[in-house]
Amino acid sequence: MTDTKKNVPVSGGVNPVMAAVAGAVVAGVAVAGAMAMSNQDNQEKVKAVANTVVDKAQKLETIAKNAVDDVKNI
Repeated sequence: MTDTKKNVPVSGGVNPVMAAVAGAVVAGVAVAGAMAMSNQDNQEKVKAVANTVVDKAQKLETIAKNAVDDVKNI
């Protein structure tokens, strides 16, 4: 892909490593919050949310990789 005004190749997309690191950081913060809570019910709720966030981050990483691959194949 090139910038039409400058005719210079444009790199784009989401760096998959950065997406994975961001997901891990979010999950780590959520788990730390769960450990700080004394109520077992709240801990389970926070862990469930953390797992959902990690799953969505992994799906986003896959979508981003596929989008970059699709752009490269054009």
